[in-house]
Amino acid sequence: MARGLALKARSLTDEDARTTSSRVLDRAAYLVETVNRLVTTDPVRLTADNRRNVRHDLRAAAGYIVSACEDLTESLPAEDIDKLSPELPDTYAAAGRMIAHIEAVVRFGAAEPGSSAASIRDVIHTLRERVTQATESADRSEPGRLLLVDDNEFNRDLVAKLLRSQGHTVETAAGGREAQARLKDRAASSIDVVLLDVLMPEVTGLDVLIWMRADPALWPIPVIMVSALGDDDGVLACISAGAEDYLTRPVRPELLRARIAGCLEKKRLRDRERAYLARIDRLVKAIFPPAAVAEWRATESIRPKRYDKVGVLFLDIVGFTAWCETLRDDPVPVVETLQELVVQFEETARKHGVQKIKTIGDAFMAVAGMADPDTNPAWTLLKCGLDLIAAAQAHRAGWNVRVGIHVGPVVTGVLGQTQFSFDVWGHTVNAAARTESNGTPGKVTLSAEAWDDVKELATGQPREVLARGLGAVTVWVYLGMRD
Repeated sequence: MARGLALKARSLTDEDARTTSSRVLDRAAYLVETVNRLVTTDPVRLTADNRRNVRHDLRAAAGYIVSACEDLTESLPAEDIDKLSPELPDTYAAAGRMIAHIEAVVRFGAAEPGSSAASIRDVIHTLRERVTQATESADRSEPGRLLLVDDNEFNRDLVAKLLRSQGHTVETAAGGREAQARLKDRAASSIDVVLLDVLMPEVTGLDVLIWMRADPALWPIPVIMVSALGDDDGVLACISAGAEDYLTRPVRPELLRARIAGCLEKKRLRDRERAYLARIDRLVKAIFPPAAVAEWRATESIRPKRYDKVGVLFLDIVGFTAWCETLRDDPVPVVETLQELVVQFEETARKHGVQKIKTIGDAFMAVAGMADPDTNPAWTLLKCGLDLIAAAQAHRAGWNVRVGIHVGPVVTGVLGQTQFSFDVWGHTVNAAARTESNGTPGKVTLSAEAWDDVKELATGQPREVLARGLGAVTVWVYLGMRD
């Protein structure tokens, strides 16, 4: 029957159909050769692995014939299918009976063989009806990027053709080692689903599956295992190792379509979840300093803390409030300008290892020596303050700022239940704010305590000021670095 199918297919104009029919004949010849060889083999010489491999090879060959006949039935026009009658339905039915016999012998369960009495029109009607009923929802799903791994060229080409006809982009690998190389070289997000043959030489499909599940970058990719064998132990091993599904050859096109559609949906849900978690992670990092983020991840809480020596910097944009009043009916340029300045302040602080705490109107607050150990936070903030002044003056509007610095103990913690606020409290914070408000535009002003930590490195001018809440205090205006 397979020979008749191949001979008649030579009259077809479709090159793929002629190739497929030739391969059907090749697989049929392989079946006959394998069965004849088994008849003359001493059963004692067949180990458990030998038997499993023989069962796999027989069923894979018969499964290919079934799948190839279904592919011809679906892809050829009616006039070409008429040329293959009755060889096509008879070959299809014979291969189905062969699979049933194999399964009965190895007790994999019964399978209903195709009916040799079925007419070619009945076969066409049944197959196309199944496709229509089973894939209506799958047809609406977006196509995916698939990696098909199979050491059998015939099976690989046939399934790849089927998948491409369903709209998917398909890459192929001829074995487990090649599949691993492909997955290593490509970004994990570039493959949506992997279809893995179970029995392959050297690196098996199960080996590849276990390897993928051990790699966090490859873990989200769904894997469908495909095998000519459907034994419970093999299925259990693959599912336990993390396979999304397990299909037995011959794989029905409508079933394959539906399973891939389900895997694609899961993959996209996982991708959206990962993107969502990444956004949450960026938001948390924007709200809390690094040490607080690490604590929150480890304990899901942020406990209040006291630090004995932290440098606190306040910056205020000179004349910004008055400028805002001139644009009270046009808030857009106000917000845009402040956003530009704050972003520049954040980048400057980051460059110096200084942690931004918050903005209050047009004021900017940052600290040093809290997230990371700093033996001289006043010196770190002084250098940062000079760059902050330069950044404001470099703005197209040429803004000027006052910078004030104080050093001392602080308490940190989180307030609120719905809109969290990480903050710093204590006399040190108030002293830094008062130092800034009594400072000189375009200059860095330091409290007496902060100046004590930098006076060996810098020159400055003292000033007596009356600070609200602090009384009369001495502050120092930075003039330059010492030689």
